[in-house]
Amino acid sequence: MSTSSVLSDEFIAHCLGLIPLTSAAAMQMRFSRDCNVCDGDGFCEYCSVEFLLSARATDSDQTLEVTSNDLRSADPKVCPSTRLAPSSRRSINTDFEPNAGEQRGILTVKLNRGQELRLHSIARKGIGKDHAKWSPAATVTFMYEPDIDTLALDEKRSWVESSPTKVFHLDPITKQFA
Repeated sequence: MSTSSVLSDEFIAHCLGLIPLTSAAAMQMRFSRDCNVCDGDGFCEYCSVEFLLSARATDSDQTLEVTSNDLRSADPKVCPSTRLAPSSRRSINTDFEPNAGEQRGILTVKLNRGQELRLHSIARKGIGKDHAKWSPAATVTFMYEPDIDTLALDEKRSWVESSPTKVFHLDPITKQFA
């Protein structure tokens, strides 16, 4: 992997690992641990699929959003589930969702002008019993938690007043949040 974005290689690799893949031939693929062609190494056409991604933000002032749709599969039958393979296309009812036909993909990274992301990855078939990355249900969230105890007294009062649900209270004696 080669990147000039602000995100670390490990973070980008983790995001890529969370992208669900779909294939009409998934049942014919072997689990890498059971593959007798590559002795379980997971580097053969029977138990793995190679993906390539190459994205570069040009000189424009807009941020380039790199999504799962930018991944290019070596096997056309295997692709991110946000971009349906030709053999598994479904009709999409656009009566309720005006942009349902336009699948944006899962956001992986945002690149600013001059930044680039090039990678080569290998996807292997597995089950949640072997590793959590193959579990069909996962949730990842990030939340900014400000350090409000270091605020000045006026800033603390302003913070308490700005809370719409009034969950913060300032102790008048200790001047700490209660």
